[in-house]
Amino acid sequence: MRILIFFLLFLNNFIFSQKITENLVHVITKGADKVYIDAKGIEKFSGDDIFVWSVSEHSTPITIESIENKISKTKTYYLLNKRLNRYSILFIIYYNEVNNVLASYDYNRSSDVEEYQYNYPIWKYSVESSILEKCIDIIEEANNSGGNQK
Repeated sequence: MRILIFFLLFLNNFIFSQKITENLVHVITKGADKVYIDAKGIEKFSGDDIFVWSVSEHSTPITIESIENKISKTKTYYLLNKRLNRYSILFIIYYNEVNNVLASYDYNRSSDVEEYQYNYPIWKYSVESSILEKCIDIIEEANNSGGNQK
């Protein structure tokens, strides 16, 4: 029995000790917030749709009515469409000042109707516009360098 418990503890430590690696690239500083995207894998997108995680660091923590604590960081999973110049938020995670998850929301839905897939327009000079431009830059740079970007 002790061997089984030891094995389970060892396996648990091994599984949860693996870190998810991100390649955060600065996109824009909007007001007091710094916005980054996880550029890992972005260069592989070739169609109109781009899926990307963004990270917003709030220098002044923000509050949302449904969340008790102050939010210091927000991670958002976007679906951006280059052709339509529209986007959707698929997933959002809110963190406190010590990087603990305060809340997360899954907005992912399955639909072939473009109006439901891409809920919002991408406005010029918006954060989403800057994110889309940075993604396109990364994709174009990878294509121009023969796809050898890391």
